[in-house]
Amino acid sequence: MIETTRKLAALSSGAVATAVLAFALTGMTAAQAQTAGPLASCPARKPVLRIATVSGDDHYSSHPAEMRFGSTLYARLANFPLFGADPKETKVDRTYGVAESWEYLPAAKGIKIKIRQGLTFNDGKPITAEDVAFSVELTASKFADPQVSGTLRQIGAKPKVIDDKTVEIAFARGSPTFDLEFSPLVFPLYVTSKAYHSNGEISQAAFDKFRAAPLAAGPYRVVGRQAQQFITLEAARKDPLLGCPLYDRIEVRNVSETGTRMNQLRTGQQDIVSGSRDLVAQAKKTGAAVYSRPDSNMIGFYFFHTDRAENVFHKEEIRKAAAHAIDYKLLGDTIFGGAGIKPWGCTWPPSTEVSSQNSRYMKACATPYAFDPAKSKALLAAAGYAPGKGPAVRLEYSVSYPEEGAMAEAMQPMLNAVGFSASVDRVDLAERNRRRHNGGHVNALLFFGPGGRVTGLAGAYSVLGPDQGWGPKHDKDMVAALARAAGAGTLDEYTNAMADVGGLANGRAYAPGFFSAGALFFVRNSIPDWGLGESNGRSMINLAALVTKR
Repeated sequence: MIETTRKLAALSSGAVATAVLAFALTGMTAAQAQTAGPLASCPARKPVLRIATVSGDDHYSSHPAEMRFGSTLYARLANFPLFGADPKETKVDRTYGVAESWEYLPAAKGIKIKIRQGLTFNDGKPITAEDVAFSVELTASKFADPQVSGTLRQIGAKPKVIDDKTVEIAFARGSPTFDLEFSPLVFPLYVTSKAYHSNGEISQAAFDKFRAAPLAAGPYRVVGRQAQQFITLEAARKDPLLGCPLYDRIEVRNVSETGTRMNQLRTGQQDIVSGSRDLVAQAKKTGAAVYSRPDSNMIGFYFFHTDRAENVFHKEEIRKAAAHAIDYKLLGDTIFGGAGIKPWGCTWPPSTEVSSQNSRYMKACATPYAFDPAKSKALLAAAGYAPGKGPAVRLEYSVSYPEEGAMAEAMQPMLNAVGFSASVDRVDLAERNRRRHNGGHVNALLFFGPGGRVTGLAGAYSVLGPDQGWGPKHDKDMVAALARAAGAGTLDEYTNAMADVGGLANGRAYAPGFFSAGALFFVRNSIPDWGLGESNGRSMINLAALVTKR
């Protein structure tokens, strides 16, 4: 418990006040307190920053409650998070959020939040306690992103306005990591104007209306977007939290083809691009710098819809046979160049989880399944398959990450060598989501996901939970372990519950991992080092540290 508490305290700006980590926080100092101001009071800005990433799973939404964890790089530039984090995203920092201070209720069954006074949306209207309470309800609604909404619903978060400076959020269960889970380090809960959001209406029509004409709360505002393609922001104001925008315009674009990104970097059309390890030397020849974001991705198998009897992966032996068929060390050495990777036995929960200080969690997830083709063949035989007559399965990927295609092509012959009949299936995000909710991931292996979170509860509910389309809802032990994690009254209870989740994810092979991997970015040499490697956040780029200054 002591080491875990130290880990959590290092990520929070608060002091540990009770056994349930009731953070008694103070607000900004007088020197730090600011009000929104005109752009004219800021220094001269650079004209444009252009970023090309592989982000096919990003909707590039302008609605705060629809923004995914990967959206944080641009989302926090135009929205106020309830719980703040420093621009480099190394820890929770109360001076960068709407919550000026907070304190957990006994047994972590709720949290009492003091609202920072003087903050405004970009239309000049003040941010109120009513807006904060409304934003919790909005983000927990069925119209919001399913990961964040699902987690809020599992916690049973119910907000109540106490007075014009105070909001209390009651939890149906305990949640001692609530401030971390819903900060920019993981999955930020942004504050939205209740009045501007169709006078407090929570409906698809109200979401659509807001998205078409969003109201910002930050140094930038969204001026253009297209789902899964791009989002464009423009400088809007001198912000009371992040300070002055340093660019007139920021363009973030999804460019899935590696060659296209490299050509655009070389010809000056992009300033920052998602890189790949086999092109590091080429990037350096163009004069670009190479930066790494540690533990950005979790590599391993996800077996979904295992509750369905028609799914060959309903059988634990088949899941384990697939895991033992993969030479993950060879994949790491060839596709990832052996750089920035760390063996990890759970695709989820991740290696960066605060529970990594718990020895049971490390025992559950630290060691991948051994590459053992003979064992794979034996497991297939035990499941009733004759040699060379294994089940037909699909390796599915969606080009959300640079290395996905190469991974699929490399794993296909490994699976076939032990008796599977594996094919490669590239799909877009819309099709993946359809399959998620209609059972379309029967007989499919997904293998590449995001990592880098200090708390993995939202992600665990997304991929292992019983009500978000994918998880093993037939496994009562997994359902119970997730409920214990969501309802923990102390940090000790939380880490032990996550150790149980990890033990089932690995032990029953619902999410057997291979390794975590850092993400590479190639950056024009005119752009200074802004501390990407220091980030503890989930966002692929801690962009606020580069494009704002107060």
